[in-house]
Amino acid sequence: MSADPRQLAEYLRFLRELGVEDTAISSDIAARLVAANNSPAATPPAPEPASPSAKAAAAARRAPAQPAPAPRPAQISMPGNDSFPIALADASGPGRADGADPAEQLRQIRADLGDCTRCKLHAQGRRQIVFGVGNPRARLVFVGEGPGADEDAQGIPFVGRAGRLLTDMIEKGMGLRRDDVYICNVVKCRPPNNRTPENDETAACSPFLRRQLAAIRPEMVCALGAVAAQNLLGRRGPIGGFRGTVHRLELEGFTTRLVVTYHPAYLLRDPSQKKETWKDLQIVMRELGLPLPARS
Repeated sequence: MSADPRQLAEYLRFLRELGVEDTAISSDIAARLVAANNSPAATPPAPEPASPSAKAAAAARRAPAQPAPAPRPAQISMPGNDSFPIALADASGPGRADGADPAEQLRQIRADLGDCTRCKLHAQGRRQIVFGVGNPRARLVFVGEGPGADEDAQGIPFVGRAGRLLTDMIEKGMGLRRDDVYICNVVKCRPPNNRTPENDETAACSPFLRRQLAAIRPEMVCALGAVAAQNLLGRRGPIGGFRGTVHRLELEGFTTRLVVTYHPAYLLRDPSQKKETWKDLQIVMRELGLPLPARS
């Protein structure tokens, strides 16, 4: 399968940024870059001039002109994958025995949340509630801490700098599409100056978060940061005490698995932790049966 050298180079750069230097996948990408640059297709030979009689014969044999096929989008072949980014083999989560529609359930939860005034955040400069976005039947849900300025302005979680990094983690790191997952936060309103949400604020919002997760019924939840981990697991502690383990997450009528990693905003402040984050994402990928880069 053909590949755009620029996409290959960008993906290789992202892997190296995560500290994945010694992978067979990196060698494969480098070889593809060389092949793409040296391919004869890049500099096709000039056609030999045809004689007038040959041109006439060719015109006589020519079939009626057909419209050219639409160009296929560039894809990157990867070991173990058909293309990159990939869609989950089945982007939807487990089937619902009760036949409930998770999209309709999420709409009802949002309606129940309303123009929320349950905590003081509504009176501290909030522009709008940031509920959640993505596939209502997602196999994987990412849960952050709370919206920032860009999210408060647009009403969509993770659209600022940290959101762009999360998108890279999902698409370039895990080989998924952002639209295949669901993304939300513990609190739905921006805390002033992006401070850490306080206990009364998370207590007011957490029931709606848990209802969101119960409606979606994902196979995996990835908690981004200590605030999300503490609220979902119901206990305090540093993020290091939560990482590296697949936790059991009990929701109303539903049990799923949870992995904890660093919040993208923290990675922007301390890029050295991207390597540790990549380890956490690989746990999620293994649990979901997604292909991992082969190590040399």
